[in-house]
Amino acid sequence: MTLCTAWIRQSNNTEELVFATDSTLTGGEKWDNGIKLFELPRKDCLLCFAGSTFRAYPLILNLVSSIKFNTYLSKPETDITEVLNYISDLFTNLIKTIVSEIHGEDIHELRSGAKFLFGGWCWQSSSFRIWHLYYSSDAEGFLFKELTSDDTKTRFYTFLGDPQEAVEKEAKDRFKKLLMEEDKYDSKLNMEPLFILRDIALDKSIREVGGSLQIAKVYKSGRSEFFGILWPSSQGKPYFQGREYNDYNKPRIKYLNPDTCELMDLEVPKKLNELAEYNFGMFSDLIAECYPEGKLKENISEKERHILKSVIQEITYSEFVKETEKQEEEAE
Repeated sequence: MTLCTAWIRQSNNTEELVFATDSTLTGGEKWDNGIKLFELPRKDCLLCFAGSTFRAYPLILNLVSSIKFNTYLSKPETDITEVLNYISDLFTNLIKTIVSEIHGEDIHELRSGAKFLFGGWCWQSSSFRIWHLYYSSDAEGFLFKELTSDDTKTRFYTFLGDPQEAVEKEAKDRFKKLLMEEDKYDSKLNMEPLFILRDIALDKSIREVGGSLQIAKVYKSGRSEFFGILWPSSQGKPYFQGREYNDYNKPRIKYLNPDTCELMDLEVPKKLNELAEYNFGMFSDLIAECYPEGKLKENISEKERHILKSVIQEITYSEFVKETEKQEEEAE
C-alpha cells in the first residue's frame, strides 16, 4: 500500500521533475521503513510503485540488475523511451513465470499486484515525461500510458495510490481543495503535491500511508538527486529513504523541512557570532560576506554553500584536535 506523486516543479524560471512517496509497507503487518522510490543505474529517470511489495520488489531488482549490466541501456545517449519499452517487456516476461500453487487462485490478480510510475528527462523531445505502467489481463502483460502531454508538460502532476479507490481519490480531492483555497488553479506548481502527501502520511486514520517521505528530483541536465527530510516536523530527526538517522551518521545530502517543504541546510550554521575568533585564511572575505552581522544571508549560491561547508568543517576538526591535545597535556 502506498501513495506516490510526481509533478513538474517550476520555480525561479527553472523546471524540475519531482517524485515523492511515503515509506509504509503493509500486508499482514505494517512497516514504516520501506524503500519505494528507486534510482536506476542511469541517472536521468526514477521509478516508484504502489501496491504489493511482494510483487514489486522482484520486478524492480531484476530491472536494476538488467540495466546495470546492459551497456546500451545504461549509457545516457539511449533515450528513456527505449528504457520504458524494455521495462514493459521485462516485467511482462517475468510475471508470466509466476505459477500459482493455490488451486483456483486468479493468475491475473497475482500478476497485477503492483503498478508503477516511471519518468525522467527525455533528451529527444527536450521535456520531462511520465508514464503509468500497469498489468493488463487482456494483453497478459505490462502496458504503459503516458501521463504527460503537450498540454501538461509545463503544469503536470499525478498521484498513484493503493487501494486506488480510497487513497488516490483522497489525495486528488485534497489537492483540488488546496488549489481552490490558495487560488492556484492557473499558477505554476511548486511543492503543493508534497504538502498533500505529507498531510496524508501524518493522518493516523489512513493506515495504508505513513512513515517519512522519500523525495527525489530529475534535472534537465539528465541527473537525479535524492533528498532527506526531517520527520515528522522541522523539530524531528533526519530521515532518508524511510530510515531514521542521527546528526552524526546521516547521509551528506540536502534535507527538506516538512513544515514548509523548503530545503534546510543542516551542514551550514545559521549564525557565526564570533567571527573574529577564527582564522578563515583566504576565505575571510567570503565568510564575512555570507555572515553579515553574524547571520547567514538568504539565497547563498551553491558554490558559497560548498565552500562554507568545507571551511567550517575544517575549523571544527582543527578545534577538536586542539582541545584533545590540550586535555592530554593537562592529564600528563
